[in-house]
Amino acid sequence: MVAPLSISVMIKQATKCLSWALGTFFLTLTASAMAQTSLWSQPGEAEWRVEALSPVDQQFMDSQRQSVEYLTNRLGRSLTGTPSRDLDSIQTLLERGLVSEEDTLTLQALGLVMGDLLGHELNMDWVVYRDRAGRSRALRYLDSDIFVFPITLISRRWGVGNHKPVDELYQETLKNTQQRLPGAAWR
Repeated sequence: MVAPLSISVMIKQATKCLSWALGTFFLTLTASAMAQTSLWSQPGEAEWRVEALSPVDQQFMDSQRQSVEYLTNRLGRSLTGTPSRDLDSIQTLLERGLVSEEDTLTLQALGLVMGDLLGHELNMDWVVYRDRAGRSRALRYLDSDIFVFPITLISRRWGVGNHKPVDELYQETLKNTQQRLPGAAWR
């Protein structure tokens, strides 16, 4: 037979359980607060950071370029690296409906090809850009804080029915970025 517990023993056990529960709760709360206080909010830290493209990024970008090349081949064309020709090919793909407005991945692949053209024209290189919003592939001018995010230039617009001509997007981005480059006053 089990001896009945006295009220004082039950209070001690309940107090221990409550202390343990409160301790666990505050520990969890503290850990959560520390996780939210990331490197982004530390004094003196940059709000963004840049990394080199990983091999996976490079492979994925190459496959995106190949998918655009395949689509342009269906038009009887190929990507040449010449802005006027390649932008016309991208525009034709969009106008003929060979890439739907819902196909975000392919629209972003078209943005990548446009980015290659911008990068060549502006002497910019592909990098991984990280900030509080996440991770993006971007073009960066040398070691500056001048970035262009061409991958979503087309997809953000066409995905919501804004069919601004691709050449206009390219020219606007080119002009706006050139104005921000060192020595822009002499261009």
